[in-house]
Amino acid sequence: MKIGLALLSLSLVLASNVFAKDDRRECKAELVKLKAAFSTNYTTQNHHGYRRAKDAKDQGDYKQCVGLAKKARERAER
Repeated sequence: MKIGLALLSLSLVLASNVFAKDDRRECKAELVKLKAAFSTNYTTQNHHGYRRAKDAKDQGDYKQCVGLAKKARERAER
C-alpha cells in the first residue's frame, strides 16, 4: 500500500513537471507573437500588457503569462 502511494505521488510530480514545461514554452511563444504585433500597433496600453505578461513569466506563473499575452496581442491586433 505504501509503495502504491509513493508511486502515485511520484507520477503526479513528474506529470506536473511535464505540463509546466509546456506552459513555459507556450508563454515564450505568446510573448514573441505579442512583440511582433507591436511592430504594427505600438501603444502604451499594449506595452503595459506586455510588461504584465513578462512579470508573470518572471514570477513563474506561466499560465497567467499565456493568458495576459494572448489578451494583449488580441488588443494590439484590433
